[in-house]
Amino acid sequence: MRRCSYLLRRVLTVITLIGTLGVSGLGQDCAVSAILRAVDKRSHPVVDISAADLKAAINGNPATIQSLSPGGMPQVILMLDASSSMKDTWSQTIAAARQLVASTGQDIDTVVFAATILDSAVGRPKSEKLLDRLSTQPPTERGTALYDALITVASRLKTRNTAIVVISDGGDNASRYSSDATVSLFLNSSWPPVFGLILDYYQAEKRRGYFKKIPAATGGLLVYPSSPSEVPGGMEALAATISSPFILSLQPSQPISKVSKLKLQFIGSEGKPRKNIELLHASEVAGCDIAPSTPAKQQ
Repeated sequence: MRRCSYLLRRVLTVITLIGTLGVSGLGQDCAVSAILRAVDKRSHPVVDISAADLKAAINGNPATIQSLSPGGMPQVILMLDASSSMKDTWSQTIAAARQLVASTGQDIDTVVFAATILDSAVGRPKSEKLLDRLSTQPPTERGTALYDALITVASRLKTRNTAIVVISDGGDNASRYSSDATVSLFLNSSWPPVFGLILDYYQAEKRRGYFKKIPAATGGLLVYPSSPSEVPGGMEALAATISSPFILSLQPSQPISKVSKLKLQFIGSEGKPRKNIELLHASEVAGCDIAPSTPAKQQ
C-alpha cells in the first residue's frame, strides 16, 4: 500500500511538472519577440533589412529568426525635463518637442517632470496646448528625478509598441532608483525602449553616462547635438528612427524561463558581421513571450 501511494505521488508530481512547463511555453514551443531598429553611423534609420541579414543568439546559444516585419508607428510618450538645469536650453527644448509632436500621428502623450511629475497631456491637440503654455514658463524646479519619472511612466503603459522620448540634459539628482535599477526594471518587465535628445553642449556624453545606460539596454538611442543649431537635425534623425521599428520573432535553441541575454548581429552576404549598421534592441528578453508586468517597488 505504501509502495502504491509513493508511485501515485511520483506520477502526480510528473504530471504537475509537465503541466507547468506547458503553461510557461518552454522547449521548442517557445517564441521570443523583440522590437528592433537599425541605424547607420549618422543615427539615421535603416529600413531595408530582412531576416536573412540577421544572426541571433540567446544566452550565447544560436536562436532561429522566424520572422522580421515592420512594426508600424508606435505610441510616443514625450517626457520633458523641466528642472532648473534646463533653463538655458528651454527654448530649444520646446522647439524640439513641437518638432516631435508635429512628426507623429495623434497617438502622442506628453509628460513634464522635475523632482516629481508636474503635468501631462494626452493626445496631440492637448500636447500642443501644453507646449504653448510651457513656452512662457521657464523651469524653476531644482530637483531632477529622471529615473523615477521613467519608471512611473513605463509602468502605466499598455502596449509594447511604444517609444519613450526624453528631452533633458540627462542629469538626475533626486531619484530613489539608480540607473542600474531602472534598467533592471525595464528589462524584467518588458517595458519599451527609451530615446533621448540630450541638450547639454559641454561634454554631455561624459557627464551623463548614467542615463546613457538606459537607452543602450532597452533598445533606444541617444542624440547629442553639439550646438543649438544642430538640435532640429538631431530631433529629425531621432524621430525618423523612432517611427521605423521592426517586430522580430525568435525561437531559442534551448528552453528559457527567465531574463536572458539577447545578441543580434547584422551580417553581409559573406556571412560576416558588418559594423556600419547598429541594431537597437533590448539587451535581454524576459523569457518566452509573456504579457508585460509591473514589478513590486524596489528601494
